[in-house]
Amino acid sequence: MSLNATLGIVSSIALFIPAILILVFKLITNRSFLALSTYYLVAGIYNLISQNVLNPPLWFARPLGIAVNLLDAPLMMLFLTFFSTSHEMTKRIIWGIWIFFAFEAVILLVAGFSVNAIRVILGPDIIIIIGLSFFFFQRNVRLAITNSKSLGKAIMSSSVLLSYTIFTVVYVFYYLIKNQQYRRDSELVYYLISIVSALLMSAGIIIENKRIKKLDELKNTRKELATIYGKTAGLNKDSRFLKTGH
Repeated sequence: MSLNATLGIVSSIALFIPAILILVFKLITNRSFLALSTYYLVAGIYNLISQNVLNPPLWFARPLGIAVNLLDAPLMMLFLTFFSTSHEMTKRIIWGIWIFFAFEAVILLVAGFSVNAIRVILGPDIIIIIGLSFFFFQRNVRLAITNSKSLGKAIMSSSVLLSYTIFTVVYVFYYLIKNQQYRRDSELVYYLISIVSALLMSAGIIIENKRIKKLDELKNTRKELATIYGKTAGLNKDSRFLKTGH
C-alpha cells in the first residue's frame, strides 16, 4: 500500500473522531455541531471511497465528490456561527450561506455539475472560511490567555484556520497547476493536515463539552433554586391564613 493510500485511510479514521465525539456528547442538537459532524462524516466517507475501501458505483461516487465540495463552505460557515459574538453577526453569516448557495447555483448553471465548477467555487470558499476563522481565532486566543473558559473555542477555531490555510496550497497545486507529481504531493499534504486538524478539533470539542456541561448544570441549579425559593415565598405569603385569631 502506498503512503498516500495509507494516510488517506488514517485521515478518514481521524475525520470520524470529531463526528463520533459530537454524537457521544449529545451535542448534535446544536445546529453548529450538527453541521460540523456532517462535514467530517461526508469528508471521511469520501476519503474511504477515494482509497477504494468503499466501492460504490461510479454514478454515485463522482456526484458525491462534487457534492462534498459544494457543501464545504455552507457547512463550515454554519459551524462558525457557534463562535458568533452577537445575534446580528449570526444573521449575517446565515445570509452569507444563502448568498454562497446562490453563487454555487450560478456556477453550476454555467459550468455544469463538474470538476471545473468545483475549481471555481473552492477559491472563494477557502478565502471566506479563512477570513471568518481568523477573526474568531484571534478573538478566542486573546480571551483564552486570561480566561481558560475560551480555550475550547480557541482550539476549535485554530483547527479550522490551520486546515483552510494549508488547503490554499493544496488548492493551487491540485486544481490550478497541471502536474501529476504536484497533485500526488498535494493529496499527501491534504491527508496530513486533515489528520492534524481533526485531532485538534477533537481536543477542542472535549474541552468545550466540559464547559457546556458546567453551564447546563448551573442552569439546572438555578431552576431548582427558583422552584424551591418560589414555593417557600408562596408559603410565607399565604401563612397569614394559618394564623388563629384571639
